[in-house]
Amino acid sequence: MYYLVTYLFLLISSKGSFLYFSNVYWFGTDLLLLWVGLDKGRFVKSDLKLFLAFSTLYIAFCTLRSVFLTHLSVGFWVSDIEFLLKFILAGFLYCAVLKEKAVYYLTRVIIQLAIISIPCYFLQLLSGDLFPAIGRIFNFPALYSGVNYTNFLVFTYVAEHAGRNSGFSWEPGAFGFFLNMGLFLHLLNNNFVFDRRARWLAFAILTTISTTSYLALAVIIFCYFRARGVKLIALAILFVPVLFILALQLPFFFHKISMIYSADANDMTRVQFLSNWYLKRGLQMPLNRFGSALYLYHLFGIKLIWGVSNIYQETAPVLKAINISNGIFDFLAMYGLIGLGFFLYRCFIFFRKFTESIELSIYGLVLILILAFSESIFSIPFTLCFFFLYHYSAREKMQQTSVTIDDDDIPARGLKAGLNINYRIYKTI
Repeated sequence: MYYLVTYLFLLISSKGSFLYFSNVYWFGTDLLLLWVGLDKGRFVKSDLKLFLAFSTLYIAFCTLRSVFLTHLSVGFWVSDIEFLLKFILAGFLYCAVLKEKAVYYLTRVIIQLAIISIPCYFLQLLSGDLFPAIGRIFNFPALYSGVNYTNFLVFTYVAEHAGRNSGFSWEPGAFGFFLNMGLFLHLLNNNFVFDRRARWLAFAILTTISTTSYLALAVIIFCYFRARGVKLIALAILFVPVLFILALQLPFFFHKISMIYSADANDMTRVQFLSNWYLKRGLQMPLNRFGSALYLYHLFGIKLIWGVSNIYQETAPVLKAINISNGIFDFLAMYGLIGLGFFLYRCFIFFRKFTESIELSIYGLVLILILAFSESIFSIPFTLCFFFLYHYSAREKMQQTSVTIDDDDIPARGLKAGLNINYRIYKTI
């Protein structure tokens, strides 16, 4: 059952299927989480206290911002509360139900979905038209209009990215986010042992052909060597020349970044015209990472310190026809530097539960910021659960085998034994 709720939780986070846009499905997922939590006796008094404390702080922040800073209509405040009850609540319920098992099941499901994506990806390379054809046969509901997007709940085909692996997410970069976070969590939970599962995740990351995913993978590899005791100077001598050569030679590094920046600079000079053009055709203007950041900064300025609203797009008509792709500035527009700082602080506490090294915890924050620069990842339950995950996860407790193993939970039995083995290995290093 824990596997099932984790898979459903990742589905509503991936935004790859029509289920993400169905309030009935969200409500059903919340009910399932509540039922599993009550059935297995997972809820305790401290869970309610944690969510009430967070909700009080969140509502107070949104209220004070609305009254004294943004001066927007009450509808914006209501939307912020709806965000709490839909997106943040789902992340909390998942953490409260799985508690110390959350990290294990998140990494397990992500790893298995990554492995499933690899043969599908190679089949896509051989015959991409096969996936839309199968989708039409089974009449899968379309997430986006047109015939160039097909989601099978475990794999997504996007004609625009026919040479890249989108996995179960809405596009390759987003899939790279889940893969990199899954790999980092797996290493944290496994004393930074680069085992077979880690290699599968690393290989799947390579199939995304995503610049930010590759940069994030480089951070994880760097973090891995630091965790194994390799000196910074040795890593600098190894990493800097290799990364510089790769950045110059591979078309999706410096070349792609410079092209995106140039395109953004050009688009910024005629945003109004382009947005109107897309709006008349019922489309959205795709504004890239740099353009998204610059435009939101020019639009909101100092307001990015406290944010505007969950639906900040409603404050400027031009934003309705623009697709913002920079997740960091998207979140700044929603909840400001205050909200981002609070989120990163909770992430830092979570990482510290798994490692005594402040340096490695900081690498975890760098990893999140790199991934968020090109994807709007801060408004999905998988990311929002980090507001609460620190409260439930602690590697020391897991090493002491305090994980509660259900009779029907065979994978968890293997986890318990594996953690004991890894701990003994770690102590001898």
